[in-house]
Amino acid sequence: MKTPLVQPAAPTPTATVSEFIATFAVILAAIVGLLLFDTALARVDVAERKAYAGREFASGQALIAQGKVEAAIEHLRTASTLDGENSTYGVALAQAILADGRPTEADQMLSPLLERNETDGATNLAMARVLAKEGKLDKAKAYYHRAIYGLWPRGADKSRTAARFELIDLLARANAKQELLSELLPIQDDTTNDLAQRKRIAHLFVVAGSPARAVVIFREILRRDTKDADAFVGLAEAALSLGDFATARTDLLAAQKLMPEDSSSLQSRVALTDSVISLDPTQSGLALPEQVRRSRNLVQMTLASVRKCLGVQAPQVAVALDSATLLLVSGRAAGQAQSVEQNLSLAEQLWGLRRSRCAPDGQDGALALIHGRIAQ
Repeated sequence: MKTPLVQPAAPTPTATVSEFIATFAVILAAIVGLLLFDTALARVDVAERKAYAGREFASGQALIAQGKVEAAIEHLRTASTLDGENSTYGVALAQAILADGRPTEADQMLSPLLERNETDGATNLAMARVLAKEGKLDKAKAYYHRAIYGLWPRGADKSRTAARFELIDLLARANAKQELLSELLPIQDDTTNDLAQRKRIAHLFVVAGSPARAVVIFREILRRDTKDADAFVGLAEAALSLGDFATARTDLLAAQKLMPEDSSSLQSRVALTDSVISLDPTQSGLALPEQVRRSRNLVQMTLASVRKCLGVQAPQVAVALDSATLLLVSGRAAGQAQSVEQNLSLAEQLWGLRRSRCAPDGQDGALALIHGRIAQ
């Protein structure tokens, strides 16, 4: 039997160091090239998505300007989905949803944005609006403050100012006079405010129970333009709040001369002022018998106003009002001066009862002004 032939082993491949390095470099270059190509494709994709999101956002904003909120929401939702890092899109979507009457959904959209950046001014402002819509006023106030003192892009001063005035309007509607005054004081001397804004601030000082500050602003406006009819109307408003009815009438007549086209509106204010002057028992220069007559009339008018809103409530309220009627002092059972004081005191107590339990009534304007003066 023949012995099988043994094949010699193949020679071990050998490569020089330089060949190995060259091969490795080629492979590494290929890998890097693929990575760069992939990164470039990703960047192109991101850029295209961002560009598309920007176009969708612009379309949504245009539809909102046309009042087509429902259609705008879909475009804004697309923009927010494509570019979730851009909080502007998310905030705009939440505000559109709020405008569509869905505050709870808007709240849910804004919460993650605030978790990501709790100091963003625009997001806090949007949340404040949502909370105000939901009637959560205390929380809304807090978010308005965060918006006012939060971070905004450069050149967004108007947005910060808008946030402050939205808070101011909220406080005015809530009749939160002390808080309103606190918000007005920091901006009362801001010379950057335009004329319309200065007038608005002055009017709000009257609402906040600080008419004297309003007078300063309106007089400053009149020093610059003696024919500014709105400033005269503002002065009249402040004078009425201060109980200076004669001055209010003078200012209204001055405004009427400057604005004859608005004569009917101003005439109604003059008529109100005349009514107050004719009813006011504290007006200087009145004889004692006239003061007694007017004080009795004031009690009777106040009783009628209180009965209008409280007379149908609990029986004890009606009994109390009947007792007040019997307490009217004619001036015969007591000295005239004393009877005036007693009638004014009774009227003030009745008005306090009305103010604590009844909503303001525009028909009682003259009565409210007189009681405002007595309270001072």
